Amino acid sequence: MTHKVGEISTLSDYSLQKRIGEYGAINLTSLLPSEKGFQEFFDSNVDTYNFGSDILDNIDPYQKLSNYILKKYFRAINPETEIAFVGGVNLAVFLAIASSVKDGDSVIVFEPFTSNLKTAVELCGARPVYVPLKGPDFKIDWCEVQRAINATTKLMVISSPHLLTGQALTAEDFEELQRLINGTKIKLVINESMAELGYSNHEGTSVNFYPRLCQVTYRIGSLNIPVALADSEIAYCIAPEQLMATYRNIHSAITTNPNLSRAQDYINILSAEIEGHMLADFLDENYKLLQEALRDSKFRPVKQSAGYMVMLSYKSYADIRDIEMVEKLIVEKGLGLLPISWFYHDRQCHRYLAMNISVPTQEFKEALSRLASLK
Repeated sequence: MTHKVGEISTLSDYSLQKRIGEYGAINLTSLLPSEKGFQEFFDSNVDTYNFGSDILDNIDPYQKLSNYILKKYFRAINPETEIAFVGGVNLAVFLAIASSVKDGDSVIVFEPFTSNLKTAVELCGARPVYVPLKGPDFKIDWCEVQRAINATTKLMVISSPHLLTGQALTAEDFEELQRLINGTKIKLVINESMAELGYSNHEGTSVNFYPRLCQVTYRIGSLNIPVALADSEIAYCIAPEQLMATYRNIHSAITTNPNLSRAQDYINILSAEIEGHMLADFLDENYKLLQEALRDSKFRPVKQSAGYMVMLSYKSYADIRDIEMVEKLIVEKGLGLLPISWFYHDRQCHRYLAMNISVPTQEFKEALSRLASLK
C-alpha cells in the first residue's frame, strides 16, 4: 500500500476512519463507550455484584427519573414541568443553547469542547468566547473566565466530567462558579452525561447539590452512555419550569421524543445500581492498566477521575502536529487515535491524542503494547 506524504494535512473524520480501515488498525476513536468491551467485563464479573430484585413497575419515565435524581442527589424534581427526554446529548445541549441566546449574545465555551459547540452557538446567532482548559491537568482557570465575562455574556457551557479529559468540577469549582455568576443574568448548561462513570478517586460532586445554581442551569444527562448501550441514544434535560417551558417548545418544533419505553429500561438499570456502577469499575481498572503499561513509554496520560476517553501527551516524543502523530501510529503501529486539535475552534495543536479505553480486553492490551513500543 502506498502512502502519499502530505495527505494528512486534509485529515477529516471520514478520511481518518478510512485510513484506519485501510491499515486494519485497532480503532480507539469512538466517542461512545464500547458495548463489546463492557459486555465482556460484565459477563466475567456478574457473580461478584449484588443485583437485588428486578425493577418491574408501571411508573412513567418522567417520574422514574425524578425518583432516581432524588435518591442520588437528594434533589426534588417536578416530573411534569422540569424534565425533557431528548434523542442524544448533543441535541440536548443544542436545545439548551437555543433556549438561552439570541443575536448579539456571547457564550463561554471551554476547549477542548466535546461536541461542535462553535456551530451550535453560531446557529443561534450568538458568538462563542473560547476559554481553554489549563494543562497539564485541564482544569478551569476561573480568573480567565472572569476576564471573558462581559455585558453580552448570556450563557456558559460546561462538561463535568469532561468527555475528553476526564476532569470533573470540584466543590471549590462550583462555589467559584456561583460567585462569578451571582448578580448576573448568565445561565448555565452543565453536561453531566458521564456523571455515573467516576473512578474510585472521583468526588461525585454535581450541580444538583447547589440549589442556587440549579435555578439557572440546564442539567444534561445521558441514559445510554452509563450502561454502554447505543441502540437508542437518549439524553435528558433537567431545568426549572420557566427555563424548561422554552426548551420544550423548541424541542417540539424540531423533533419528537425518543423511545420512552427504552428510556424506562435504561433508568431501571441505573436505579438498580448494577451496570452503571460496573461500567465505572471497568473503566477504573482499564485506566490503571493504561497508566502502568505506559509508565516508561513516550506517552503521558492526563490524570483524570472519570470516563472512557483518555488524553495522552506525546510532548516528550516529538514536536510534530497531532494529526501527523495520528498518521504515524496508524501506519507504523496499526493504531487509530484522535487528534485533540479537532476539538479546538482554531485546530491548534497541543500535542495530545485521545483514545477510547472501553474496548475488549485483548484489543486494549494489544493497543497498549503497541503504544509502549514506540521508539
